[in-house]
Amino acid sequence: MRQHTETIWAYIDTGFDGYLIVPERLVNELGEGDYLARWELGDGSLGMGDEYLGQGQLAAFPERMPIRVSCLGNEYLVGRGILDHWRVTLDHGRAVHVDK
Repeated sequence: MRQHTETIWAYIDTGFDGYLIVPERLVNELGEGDYLARWELGDGSLGMGDEYLGQGQLAAFPERMPIRVSCLGNEYLVGRGILDHWRVTLDHGRAVHVDK
């Protein structure tokens, strides 16, 4: 069983239906994925990346949830698979409020 724990900052991407995207360079640390995922990117092109089953947690909340982590691109993105479990309010570029 693979173990990898990391605290990250991620961009919110409400157009992403998945859970979490991490930079593809992490494949070296994580090893072979559980799946090979194919995603349609914002520009309409297709991207392929290793995908891992795992657990995730938003910093302010103790609950852990099952997630799928996709290695693709070079940024950390949190998608609707996670965000749909909370109420997220974007306060005019000043703050992000998250409530259960």
